[in-house]
Amino acid sequence: MMRRKGGGRPRKAGPRHPSGQLVQKVEPNAKVIELRRALLGEAPRARLADAEDPMSLARARGWISAEQHQAGLRYAAAWRRSHPQHRPAGLAETAEPAARDLRRLSEMSDEEVAAAFETVFSDAASRGPPSEAEQVEARARYNAMSRAMTAAEQAEVFLCFCLASWPQWILQRCAGRFDTAWERKHRLLVSGLETLAAKRPQRSAAAPC
Repeated sequence: MMRRKGGGRPRKAGPRHPSGQLVQKVEPNAKVIELRRALLGEAPRARLADAEDPMSLARARGWISAEQHQAGLRYAAAWRRSHPQHRPAGLAETAEPAARDLRRLSEMSDEEVAAAFETVFSDAASRGPPSEAEQVEARARYNAMSRAMTAAEQAEVFLCFCLASWPQWILQRCAGRFDTAWERKHRLLVSGLETLAAKRPQRSAAAPC
């Protein structure tokens, strides 16, 4: 019997977390799919994957705008980039066919294309661990964005985007209740995101050839 050179079992192929741990993909079961559909309600053009994350769900149902959602993602990306020890790890589900966006780029709006590319390139995990200089730069951006908001606004944006917490107002709204005391938290989140959206850095024009 032939033995593998160097001994031990061969390394499994597949995507890995920054720690080197193999990403374990779990197919969503029927109950999970049913729950996600219930959370999405009658949201137009929503995908099942939107129900995996509270702010993606809020965007799909029109409770925050696409611009506000992108502002929150930029804030969370700066926080993760300046705190690499908080990189998420764990199970990652494969998207079921109904959750995948199978459209060609030509079939998507300019806003959808821009959002897709910004989400990909703002994902710190896809670029590997940041250097010390990158951490310092990200920390400066994160602090500047935090100072632009009130303490209450910053707390809501941090909980919803950096920690991906499920706020009570989302659960109440999914149940059809839009007049609870939790709506104050929604207003704080939206006002904080509006501040961040206004602070979006402008790309410099390309230098003439």
